[in-house]
Amino acid sequence: MTTPFVYEAPRGIGIAGLEAAVLDAFHQLRDAVANGRAAIVIVRDRDLLGHGDPADAALANGLLGLVRAFATEGLREHWVVNMLAIEEGAEDAARRGWVERLSDPQGVVGALVRVGPLHLGRVPV
Repeated sequence: MTTPFVYEAPRGIGIAGLEAAVLDAFHQLRDAVANGRAAIVIVRDRDLLGHGDPADAALANGLLGLVRAFATEGLREHWVVNMLAIEEGAEDAARRGWVERLSDPQGVVGALVRVGPLHLGRVPV
């Protein structure tokens, strides 16, 4: 298996930088899957839930949409594209382990996994 491409959402982009950030992510993800690499997008869980800066929340949710679009569009080509939402305080080992699991070509595609110690109402991983 080739090394997965990991895209980590930038922080503090502001509303003015939102379009450029999504476009940059699109190009990087497209290049990764076109070269046969699994692509894992990492965002902060608080941004995905809208608990931080509005632009960071918009980016995190826009990236989730990109992940799902790439997963759908790449079914025939067997693209592997998934997302991790990392909660503050999550162990680096858990992060690395989930990147590896979500990069497996025999695994899930278009999935969102939340990683962290405080998963009230969610299954902890």
